[in-house]
Amino acid sequence: MKINWIALVLGSVLSAIAAEPTNFQVRVVADNVNLRVRPDAGTEVVAQVQEGQFLSVVRVDGDWLGILAPTNAGLWLKKQFVKGGMVTGDKIRLRSGPGISYRDVGTVSQGAVLTEIENHGDWLKVAAPPDFILWVSRMMVQSFETGAIPVAVQTTEVPVSDAEKVALVTNAPLSRELPAGLSRDDLASVLGQGALVERSGTVERVPLAFFRGMDYRLVTMRNQQKVTLCYLRGNEAQMPSLVDRRLTVKGREYWLNNQRYAVVYPDLITPLAE
Repeated sequence: MKINWIALVLGSVLSAIAAEPTNFQVRVVADNVNLRVRPDAGTEVVAQVQEGQFLSVVRVDGDWLGILAPTNAGLWLKKQFVKGGMVTGDKIRLRSGPGISYRDVGTVSQGAVLTEIENHGDWLKVAAPPDFILWVSRMMVQSFETGAIPVAVQTTEVPVSDAEKVALVTNAPLSRELPAGLSRDDLASVLGQGALVERSGTVERVPLAFFRGMDYRLVTMRNQQKVTLCYLRGNEAQMPSLVDRRLTVKGREYWLNNQRYAVVYPDLITPLAE
């Protein structure tokens, strides 16, 4: 029986592509990396991201990854269709720039709440909706943790100094002291360890916490599904009293070996209105 080796190889490649996970995080490996409206280097750029930033991948198209738009990604629509930050018309077109000559990249429905970034004549630049997808080249990112759930949460990071980046790569002493109970051997080999972040959600106990010390997590709801934002490690006497409460947590974030989510050591905890 004659075997069609080309068909077999092609089938294997297609199967591998189909099996590739589409819910995972990647880390940007260069500065000023373009995010485009389509998986094509010839399409418009609507935002840029910097080295060390994490992106949540939700689609894969060959050499391109579809990611949830970061908060600095801006899209344009006619100002007449927005009043008080809310869309007043149905299926209003979003464009990549302030004019009808710019590509139509999607629509928003009546009642959608938008965050204004900039005014330009009759046009308004707004933050991309949280489920809006942009595209980044695979060459510009590095896979960090396959299987991680994309997290739509605004974070404010304090840039890591060049000295700290060198320390993380070369195993030189960290200029910032690690929290109690955390050692260098616990840290994953990623840049940005110890960055200051701010996250909001509900505190829960971690079910079946196999990793000692990861007893609490911060969660939020997205598309009617509960997602984990991070683990929390704080005062052991205080943490039980925070369970089931909605909070904003500011603190230092660390990525640990063999952990899907980062752990945040709170410096400031602020209750949110129920």
